[in-house]
Amino acid sequence: MIVVQNDVSDRTIVRYKEQITRKWRKKVMKKRFVSVLMSVAMVVALTACSGGGGNEGDSKKGTDDAGEEKILGAGIYSASDNFNSYIGKAISNACKGVFTTNIEDGQNDQSTQNNQVDTMLAKGASAVAVSVCDVTAAPSLIQKCKDAGDIPIIFFNKEITDQDVINSYENAYQVTSTGGDYGAKIQAEMIIDYWNAHPEMDKNGDGVLQLVYLMGDPGHTAAQPRSEYLKKTIEEAGIKIEVLAEDTGMWVTANAKEKMDAWVSKYGDEIECCAAGNDAMALGALASVEAAGFNEDGESSSKYIPIYGIDALPEILSKIKSGEVTGSVLQDAKTQGQTIVKIAENLVNGKDVMDGIDGLEMEEGAKAVRVPYKAVTQENLDEAEATYAE
Repeated sequence: MIVVQNDVSDRTIVRYKEQITRKWRKKVMKKRFVSVLMSVAMVVALTACSGGGGNEGDSKKGTDDAGEEKILGAGIYSASDNFNSYIGKAISNACKGVFTTNIEDGQNDQSTQNNQVDTMLAKGASAVAVSVCDVTAAPSLIQKCKDAGDIPIIFFNKEITDQDVINSYENAYQVTSTGGDYGAKIQAEMIIDYWNAHPEMDKNGDGVLQLVYLMGDPGHTAAQPRSEYLKKTIEEAGIKIEVLAEDTGMWVTANAKEKMDAWVSKYGDEIECCAAGNDAMALGALASVEAAGFNEDGESSSKYIPIYGIDALPEILSKIKSGEVTGSVLQDAKTQGQTIVKIAENLVNGKDVMDGIDGLEMEEGAKAVRVPYKAVTQENLDEAEATYAE
């Protein structure tokens, strides 16, 4: 009996094991089938995403004919400089469909900008465009581009006046505004024209123009020349001048207002003209004189001080229209930005550096393309406004 019972038990166990094995195999096959289906679905989904996203990416990024991304490493010396920021915006707009770019703010610190350029090159920049914080750093930045594989570099806004530096590297160029006076002659000519057309500008009738001058950052290549050429040009026109006060506003509105507050408090209506090295400082001067009761109704104000800036930025155009500011000098940020990008594109593609750049010329010694300045008054505001139109 015991033997029979054991025999039955063994057969039962065998059948039970066979049933378990069959169920296990079915589960394994089912899992494998599901896994295969999921894998196929993922491949299809990824392929669809790749196909749909590629065209969108190409519309936003600059690529060459082989589809390889092209990068323009670009940096301004300081976002607090309004004009510099507008050049940065112009570069960004001109890069669409040509380069991928991100405008870096050097924060007016050369060590910060050096690190930014290192990062641009490490990320594979095809070309570099910078407004240097310190012009004496140009040789170092050129060397960085050489070491990275002869990467082209375009300097802008702050001119590298040492031609030996620019000529030391075949792939180094610069885009600036015209002439060593940096727009000051045109600014002076507007003042001369106003003096001759408005005898009331000579408030005390002494035949001498009493003016105050707001200078930019002394470390900037344009700051001192603008002051010197302004005074020189006015005097060469036969107008005697007396500089009541001159100081730096560092290109900044708030700094300029602080200086002008002190001058208005000291000289008041003795001031017959205020000239500023840029528009930001001219706006600071305007805020100061209006707080003291000047210029509130434009040229028809009972107390009026003609104010002149340089750059013709959008912020000042409405003030020129109202007569609160008398004039400015257009420094064409849009054309400069477009020219910078076109030069970079030409260099990257092995074309002539001036290919496709109409109406401008390369100054060979300085390897510089110079964009002309233009006087802006109420009569031609539309020209300045068109410069900033998208």
